[in-house]
Amino acid sequence: MKIEITSSLLVNEGKEIELVIETSEVYKMNTYRYTLPREAYARLGLAEGEISREDMKALLHEEEKYRATKKAFDILAFGRNSGRTLALKLRHRNFSPRVCDEVAEMLKEKGYIREDEDVIREAESCVDKRWGLRRILMYLHEKGYDNNAIGLAREYLAEVDFADTCAQLIRSKYGSLPKEESERQKIVSALIRYGYSTTEIKNAAKIVDRYDPAEH
Repeated sequence: MKIEITSSLLVNEGKEIELVIETSEVYKMNTYRYTLPREAYARLGLAEGEISREDMKALLHEEEKYRATKKAFDILAFGRNSGRTLALKLRHRNFSPRVCDEVAEMLKEKGYIREDEDVIREAESCVDKRWGLRRILMYLHEKGYDNNAIGLAREYLAEVDFADTCAQLIRSKYGSLPKEESERQKIVSALIRYGYSTTEIKNAAKIVDRYDPAEH
């Protein structure tokens, strides 16, 4: 099969290059159009004329990577993402695993993904929702943060009084803990699902019992 770049045109103020590529076999010819960043095309060292299959493979990889990068910025515009989560979201949009991992790593290296800062903001948001420690850590793992980032989150969370946070949740959601054992146990089970330990719940109950609305 013959592969030939028949046209290359700078567009978008010279930042991109539009390529027209023709492939021909016996009785069959196809025309394709691709857009690449100008610097990526320059790295490939290609020019108009016939190119090899390996050249075409490298060009298609760069073109897919460029499309994935633009989609990644769209995703990041909607909120924080760890590198792992971003890569997974790109895979769901039918980009290849290799490209997804490369784009996520590139954006981390360039500072568009700051996991050390983002993981603290995520942890703060979870505390604001009055989640317990276990639920927060599970959530951060699910978001794809690595052990180093979660270690930083643990340092921040070590300063949080989860018994007091649990007491705030009880007051806002239930008012107080009922005396009747079966009803009380239902609320305790719900608090455990929020991520609180039984010790934190017991201490929170004491805080709630001492709470005087007139003082607040």
